[in-house]
Amino acid sequence: MFKPGDKLNPYDPASLDLGDEGVLERISAGTSPMTPQIASIVNDPAKMKMFLQMMRDDAAERERTGETQMEQVLREKREWAQADARSAELKATGNDAFKRGEYKIAYVLYTACMHLSGHEPFYPLNRAAVALKLKLYDTAAEDASGAIAAGNFNSAKAYFRRGQARYFLGDWAKAEEDYAEALKLQPGDRSVVKQVAELTRLRSLPTEDQAAWIAAQAPLTQVDVFGAGEVRRRVEEVLGTSLDAA
Repeated sequence: MFKPGDKLNPYDPASLDLGDEGVLERISAGTSPMTPQIASIVNDPAKMKMFLQMMRDDAAERERTGETQMEQVLREKREWAQADARSAELKATGNDAFKRGEYKIAYVLYTACMHLSGHEPFYPLNRAAVALKLKLYDTAAEDASGAIAAGNFNSAKAYFRRGQARYFLGDWAKAEEDYAEALKLQPGDRSVVKQVAELTRLRSLPTEDQAAWIAAQAPLTQVDVFGAGEVRRRVEEVLGTSLDAA
């Protein structure tokens, strides 16, 4: 019901390093692992509104199911753990598809992972990689941005992939910014250094040649690659349920 090492699990020895004080005391003292999240909610009116609505929805669900708050929490933890386990399986299958060059299959599988485990940043990071292969550059930039916003998880790779997307979209100034961030986090990375050199070469070309190169990249949309509604249909097939019910 709790992930190994979950510091919010009072029954896990890993939580003992939080001290003997209770949850409220830790929050007040700023030593709770939830302090940054709580602060971000309290200081953002939009997030606070969503949080309060979530609390009302949880209360309505408990009234409907007859669960206590603890029973609801434990059930949700079980469901999250099951979803995360399923995501890990789909990710492995998606990785195999990616290695075989079956990028559309990998894209669908990573998208399914994002629906199951939206809190995990490596699924959008993986989808950004396959989106680049499919010339879905706007999607790649958006997914990489999501991974960056999630925190420090493999940020160098996320900045590089967003830089690649912006490079192909012709947004070279922002691509350079992303490459610089990637090199700050991972100095001397060969892939990034090589890409910086290539972008420098392109910038040295006459303006009309630069414009021709950008036009030749021809970014695509999901509809271009899959057809209207096809990604949703395939994801629902993988998950065995409607995304409206998920």
